[in-house]
Amino acid sequence: MLKTLELGALAIAGACIVALGLLITTTVILRTFSGAGVSDDVTLVSELMVGAIFLPLAYVTANYSHITIDFLFNWMNERVKLWTLAIGSTLSLVILLPLAVAGWNEFAHAVEAGSYFWGDLDLPKWPGRFIFFLGALLFVLRLSIVCIADLRAAIRADADYLVKRTDAVHDTIEES
Repeated sequence: MLKTLELGALAIAGACIVALGLLITTTVILRTFSGAGVSDDVTLVSELMVGAIFLPLAYVTANYSHITIDFLFNWMNERVKLWTLAIGSTLSLVILLPLAVAGWNEFAHAVEAGSYFWGDLDLPKWPGRFIFFLGALLFVLRLSIVCIADLRAAIRADADYLVKRTDAVHDTIEES
């Protein structure tokens, strides 16, 4: 089920990117030829950016597709690599948990207060806050699973897991 939610979030993020392109293009064309743009375009762009950035994080984490720098990692022995992955995912989870809680608090506050953006359209703030929270929540869930798997592999010194975990990105790049 988590994989389905991640794919859905990825699809919404893609739609946000398409909407961003259309909105920005429309605004540029309107400003060039009529001197006026799309109402509240800056607010709309910022809210769409939240979806484009936060919604795909869980999917990227599930596929171990984050940007990595391997030059030091490649010099380590297998056991140190496993513990490096375990410590890294644990620290990431500890850092991200307060972000997800803050996302929930901001969403709840926006709903309770009925907050909206000042502008022509009086857009409500809660949809963007919800998207941020949803992206952070999915990221925390996926990162929790990765963290548990990393810790288990480090404790067991599981070399097969290390190969699967670290070669996921390289296989994708080589196939392209």
